[in-house]
Formats: sequence, C-alpha cells, structure tokens
Amino acid sequence: MKKNVLALSIAAAMIGGFAGAASAQTFPNSTMVQPDATTLVRAEGGAGHILVVPYFTSQNDNMSVFHVVNTDTVNGKALKVRFRGAANSDDILDFTVFLSPGDVWTGSVQGNENGSYFLTNDKSCTLPDIRGQQVQFVTDRLPSGATAAQTKEGYIEILNMADITGTATDMYKATKHVAGVAPCTSTVLDATLNINPTDVDSVTAAKTMGFETPSGKLTADWYILNVNQTTTFSGAATAIAATGGNGRGNFVLFPQDATNSAATAANVADLTADPLLQQGMVKAVNFDFPDLSTPYLATTGTPEDQATDLTTSLSNSGVSNQYALDTGINAKTDWVLSMPTRRYSVGADYTKKPTDAGYRVFNDGVGGFFTEANTYVNANNGLICATTNSYTFWDREEQSKKNGAVISPSTLKGLDFCGEVNVLSFNDAAGTSVLGASVARTNVNVDYQNGWGAISYTNSLPVVGSSFIKLSNSGGLANGFSGTYGITWPHRYAAPAVAP
Repeated sequence: MKKNVLALSIAAAMIGGFAGAASAQTFPNSTMVQPDATTLVRAEGGAGHILVVPYFTSQNDNMSVFHVVNTDTVNGKALKVRFRGAANSDDILDFTVFLSPGDVWTGSVQGNENGSYFLTNDKSCTLPDIRGQQVQFVTDRLPSGATAAQTKEGYIEILNMADITGTATDMYKATKHVAGVAPCTSTVLDATLNINPTDVDSVTAAKTMGFETPSGKLTADWYILNVNQTTTFSGAATAIAATGGNGRGNFVLFPQDATNSAATAANVADLTADPLLQQGMVKAVNFDFPDLSTPYLATTGTPEDQATDLTTSLSNSGVSNQYALDTGINAKTDWVLSMPTRRYSVGADYTKKPTDAGYRVFNDGVGGFFTEANTYVNANNGLICATTNSYTFWDREEQSKKNGAVISPSTLKGLDFCGEVNVLSFNDAAGTSVLGASVARTNVNVDYQNGWGAISYTNSLPVVGSSFIKLSNSGGLANGFSGTYGITWPHRYAAPAVAP
C-alpha cells in the first residue's frame, strides 16, 4: 500500500483561489443499480446511509469508543469516516473503511500531549492502512496558532459511499473476512485512488471491481469511558436513511488522497455546499469528498438541495431533557448540543480576525437555518454562535417555593449555541463539570437541584445530543465498590418550526 496516503489524506489545507456557481451534478450510475431514493429521513430504527456520532472527547482522561455495524449480511460497504472539530466543524481526520457483510468495525479516540489520536485494532480494511497505529489528529485546518486541545472534542460523520458486491469480484475478495481477518489486498485497495465517481468510464470500472450504489443498513453505537473516574456514558448514533424507490443513493466513492483528480476546481461547487470549499478559502482535494452535502439522492441535483434536505431531517425548534445537581450524591450535568450540518450554511474564514467583516462565510442556498440575523461571532474565541429564544427550567415537583413565593418555572433569556458542538454545563462556571469540555462550553445557573429544562429557538436548527449526568454514592468506595455512575439520556425534540 502506498505509504504516503495517510499523509496526503490529512495534509494541510492550502488557501486556494477558485470559486464556482452551483449547478446540478449528475453522477453517472447507469452501469450500476440506478439509485432512486428521494427523501432523507431520521431513521427511528437506527439504521441508515448516514450516521452522526454527536460528540467525541479525549478531554479530562476520557476515551471515546464507537462501533459501526453493517447489518447487511449480503453486501459489503465502503464508508467515509470523518472527524470534525467542536469549534467550527473543521476536518481534523478522515479515511475510508471497507466493511464486509455483517461486519462490525470499532475504533477509539484517546488523548495525549499532542491532542487526540485515533486507534483501531479492528481487522477490517482501512485506506490508508491505519490498523494498530496511533493516528494523531491534525490542526492544519484549524486557525493559526490553534492548540492541540482543539482536536480533543468534536463529532463524527460516517457515510455509506458504495456497496461491495459479487463474491468473485476483486474488491469483495480483498475485503471479505477469512478466518476472522480481511485480506486487505493493497493493490486492490490502492486501485480505488483512480476512481472518479463523476466519470462514466471510471464508474464502469468501479462496477467491474465489485462496487455498487449504496443501500445503507448501517448502525453505530458509542460510549465515553473514563477509567480514572470509573464512569461510562453511552448511546446510539443518529441515523439518516435515504428512503423511497429502491432506497439507494448515488455512488460517491472519491479517492482517499490529496489530489484533485476527481474534485477539480471547476466542479467543487457541484460537490459540496461548504462555503469555504466553494469559495476557495480552503483548497478542496479528493479526500474532502463526499461530505454530507454531496448530492446523494435522485432528487438532490445540487449540494444546496442535499444540505437543505439533510438539515431538515435533523431540524427541530427546541430541545428538552433532565438535569441533576443534588449535592447529596455529588450530581453534575452537561448537555451536548451538536449541530452536524451547520458547516454547509456558515463557516469561519480563518484568514480574517473574528471581529472582521466576512469572518462568517454563508451559503445562502441552504434552507435559511443559519443566517446573518440569527448568528454572530464571539470575538473572544472566534466561535460562531446561533441565537435562541429562551430557556426554562423546572424542578421535579412542577414548582418550588422559597419564603412562601412560587418561583417555578425559572425562565431566562439569552442562551445561545456557540460552536458546532456546544457543551452546556449546569451551575459549574469555573469547573470541568461532567465531560471536561473546554472548546465550546457554556454554563447556565439554575435555581433547583434537580428537574428538567427546555430550550427554544425561532429558526429550526439541526440540534442533536444528550444529557450527561454523573453522580456518586458517598459510601461506595469505603465499602469496597465503585461509587461513581454515569447516566445518558437523549434529548427530546420539539417539532420543527415553519420552514425559515
């Protein structure tokens, strides 16, 4: 296998000078099964074509582990796995994974003095071959002078780029497990670097290799483990399914390298809604694709269509969940509020200062979820913030009384979502709270020890996440057993507002 592929796939982003007007991009799938899925929906059953792990962290001795399951027992899958930073959704690591039918692939994010690193000891194939290696996350696309801590929080996007079919094809034989280990034939995997999914002849060659249009059926689970604190949190990835017709999306397997043989400057605006890539503020190369805005459905002719449909499938007008701050059990609470499609509406131009005009770069063709009116820049840290209407917190008894006066519910103004993945801590302005977050952390003070809260916003926003509650039994350690516990409750969502 080519030794320099990993270096290429996470190479520094150069500031380029190209721009393009978005137009319909046709992926020539004619030699494969014609994709005719028409809608992206949040999959209540948890299986889909696109998976989002709302949060990973290596802060405060945390380790984040995730498992991806191919529930398709007939076809293999080619996946794009991309880690994005919590601040402004910058790509900090990406690679390709090949799953065989019925396969489970696992990996972890851990921390060291240089930030986060990724490690997988799984036997499934990756391109480049990173199995058993500590792959350090990269700061090259972060703002100048960014510290390693900027790689220690973020979210993960996983996209089914193609199916792998035909037991006699080269790709199937190279990726199918034999006695528990996939052969991962380097000549076959390296041949994918010559595939161009926008070219008819290249797609025909890919079909011969064993590739087919993607049919989804992926699930994923995650957990955050802190050995020192004997605490674990866990949950399921958010799954988006392409539905309608045969449930297949476009073949979008791009080369995992840093050339632009497939993602040429002329067609970048046909492949992504990311305004920084479109306008050349970040130089686009092959490993940038597909992203979640790359046209995937028969009905999404442009990246703006795709990004709007995907954001709509995740959108809501508010979140609610529980919190616990009971001092008797040392309870603490963090809420994770992740917005995994915000990058396609607005990005941060790091060639400018946060106080400069033009620091926020918008793609106005994406649905109107994030606009000049409902976003602003925090000049202190360069985070782009989305405004909300209000938030309300109740105790567990619907009301609390103090000196004879009813003070429930407690309603305050001005809580905003700053950063791509905002961690909201409760009554812990100076501490590390539950997750030890620092990249995009906000604190809120509430009047009650325990209860629930709700946050609302005017424009529907693509918010996903959970409440993380940590508590301890004060007598546990003295009696010889662990006294620290973690609870994870997914957010509940209000129905989307009328389209903005």
